Amino acid sequence: MKKRVFLVLIGVGLVLAGCSSTPPVGAATPTVAAPVKDNSAIKAEGKLEPVQSVKLSFTSGGEVAEVLVKEGDAVKVGDVIVRVKSDIQQAAVARAEAGVAAAKAGEAKYLEQLPQQIAAAEADIQAAQAAIVSAAARRNDPAAIAGAEAALYQAKLQQQGAEDAYKKVIDKGMYGPTEERARLVVENAKRETEAAQLRLNQLKSGSASYRAQGAEITAAQARLAAAQARLDQLKAEVNGKPNPTYAAAIQQAEAGVSAARTAVADTELHAPLAGTIAKLDVKVGEIAAPGIPVVTLADFSGWQIVTSDLTEIKVPNITAGQPVIVTFDALPELNLKGAVDSIGTLFQTNSGDIVYPVKVKLIEVDPRLRWGMTAALEFGK
Repeated sequence: MKKRVFLVLIGVGLVLAGCSSTPPVGAATPTVAAPVKDNSAIKAEGKLEPVQSVKLSFTSGGEVAEVLVKEGDAVKVGDVIVRVKSDIQQAAVARAEAGVAAAKAGEAKYLEQLPQQIAAAEADIQAAQAAIVSAAARRNDPAAIAGAEAALYQAKLQQQGAEDAYKKVIDKGMYGPTEERARLVVENAKRETEAAQLRLNQLKSGSASYRAQGAEITAAQARLAAAQARLDQLKAEVNGKPNPTYAAAIQQAEAGVSAARTAVADTELHAPLAGTIAKLDVKVGEIAAPGIPVVTLADFSGWQIVTSDLTEIKVPNITAGQPVIVTFDALPELNLKGAVDSIGTLFQTNSGDIVYPVKVKLIEVDPRLRWGMTAALEFGK
């Protein structure tokens, strides 16, 4: 009995030893397996779009006068799609064109009068030249200077005679009234001499009259320069150089015409690309508001899928030109080839993830494809 219990205890011990996490001495230590790298293809989902599309709206708006297309129509670049009323803009063009005509008529009338203006300028030059000669002649009068010199000489002689007579009176001791009269004669003679000297000095160095004549010469010279400049300008205009005043008036009027015609052009919507009218949200008589799209134009000659669910983990494995297999929820039996056309550089957020928009251009197309279809993308290696 004791032997049987002992054997059972030994068996239990062996079982517990086998269940222990500590390996027996000399046993090999198990290794942790490396994570398996996911080599599956990158997949994403996107929406089908035409390669080109645009929404058109009016700049200034207005009441719709004409709708020249319907949905589904094909248009060429430059085709008019919709017009709003342009009565006000057309009237502005007419006024601006009349302004140009008036400015040009004014210039033409001015040009007709150029010969008379040239003659007047030449007459002004001759008059200014004559004024300069006359003022210079009066300013440098030799006869006046000679007369002043003679008057000074005579005054000095009289002063000398008065002084000699006064000296004789003093020498004879004839004081009193006689001496006073003789002294008064001397003083008057001195004043006459001083006045004659001053007159001569003024004539030689520039009296008020002399300076006035100098100012007259300066003014005449200024008139001469202005008349000459005017004559030169007129002669240049005869030879084809435009008059600055009339040229500026014409340029301003033509700028007004350009602005008015631009306003007329803004009353029409033109197709900026060749394509199909995908949507038309306007009718004749309705008011087209500025900046509100009324036409959607698309080029359905090619398709692309735009996806925005490629995360920052997946995008580094996407490259331009990379092949893509495209399937559609609406056409499950259809598999089309495509290629990566572009990869967005600016990130977006989608449900908390950082994502980048990627465009895939379809290499193969199918007539059943429609704008907005959901597409599944599988990026090749």
